[in-house]
Amino acid sequence: MVGFTSAIGLAAGAAATGSAAVGLYIGVHAYRGLRRNDDRSMKYLSAGMIILFVVTYVTALVGQGLITFRIVPVRYQNMFRLMVRLFQLTGLVTIAYSLRVAARN
Repeated sequence: MVGFTSAIGLAAGAAATGSAAVGLYIGVHAYRGLRRNDDRSMKYLSAGMIILFVVTYVTALVGQGLITFRIVPVRYQNMFRLMVRLFQLTGLVTIAYSLRVAARN
């Protein structure tokens, strides 16, 4: 639990939580725009933002917690890191695709 006890660790956790909350807020508003306008690009935009900001944070937080509390061995740290990076890439590709779909309309 060393990473959570320092002031820098707490500040980093707070910043990541804030980023996830703002990302979820933006993703929900994009989804509301989808429902209001029935625009296909908004569907991909909201999904990409939720993946990028929320899913990646939750995956990193759960992975760190499982490793910190020794529920999962440290050797799986790189697996969680890879999962986070793949979710980030998926979110960015989804957002890029939404921009491409919007440009076609």
